[in-house]
Amino acid sequence: MKINKPIVTFVITFLIVFFTLLSFYMFYKEKEDKEISNKANLLMLNVVNEIQTKISQGVTAIDSQVLLLKQNNYNTKDFNKWAFEIMKGKDSIACLQLAKDGIVTNIYPYEEHKIAMGHDLLKDKRRDDGALLAIEKRDITFVGPIKLIQNEKYALIARKPVFQEINSKEKFWGFSTVIIYVDGIMKSLEDKIKDNGFEYQLEGFNPDAKNRPLFSKSDYFTGKNPLEFDVNVPNGKWIFTLEKK
Repeated sequence: MKINKPIVTFVITFLIVFFTLLSFYMFYKEKEDKEISNKANLLMLNVVNEIQTKISQGVTAIDSQVLLLKQNNYNTKDFNKWAFEIMKGKDSIACLQLAKDGIVTNIYPYEEHKIAMGHDLLKDKRRDDGALLAIEKRDITFVGPIKLIQNEKYALIARKPVFQEINSKEKFWGFSTVIIYVDGIMKSLEDKIKDNGFEYQLEGFNPDAKNRPLFSKSDYFTGKNPLEFDVNVPNGKWIFTLEKK
């Protein structure tokens, strides 16, 4: 059988070129994937830091509210003035509340959250575990993120029990409460994420639920080639997913 040398030469040359190009492609693809992964990890560190900063704003606000309450001998007539000053510059905080004897008595801002006025935190079976835990711990307790009854937005709720000293004995006065919107946390991060060439999705984590609750996501997130990260928050964790544009 006569071998057609030009054809053999062509096939061998083609295979050499093909595998050479393939090796170059794999090399640069691996390099690109590594660069994307490194960029995503660095961005994620910034995201986690920002989330923790926003949560810290809530802690500062709740402690400031308790301090002002005690300085005013538990008189809440100037509550709106305090709340206005406390919320200045804290863009993630959506609402401040006081709940005397566990019943919501003061809300700022009022209009958007007024449906919560009179809400008994110690009798509401959907909320009483967090309220009772806060009293038991005598410290700030975070609940959620949960969907709020007043507007169905996802929020973290931070509560601190307040104790008033009467006749040398401490008596439970009520709660100082701060509501932090999840989308308020993400608002300041969206531009940073997009500027770095990523889309994002933020979900809650519930091992007992089939689907993760969706808190926030960018307009063009598709879920293709995702990079997932766990974000530890009070009372649990969130799942943060980045996707290269």
